[in-house]
Amino acid sequence: MFRKIFVAESASQLTINLPMEYLHKGIEVIAFEVEEDFNSVALAKKTAARNAIQFFKTLQIDMSDFKFDRDEANKR
Repeated sequence: MFRKIFVAESASQLTINLPMEYLHKGIEVIAFEVEEDFNSVALAKKTAARNAIQFFKTLQIDMSDFKFDRDEANKR
């Protein structure tokens, strides 16, 4: 199943790119107006993105002084 909710600002934005798994398969597309509040959806997405960025920043390691030694890495 593939679901995408969006607001098209122009006719050219009504094109939907489907995942490759739907290639060469019969599909049914149903379009209808949803009653969700898009402002709250957008706010939830922004909040989730901020939380993800903050989480991954805690995992960053300073590797500015790291030197890769290919010979050392290939020693057995």
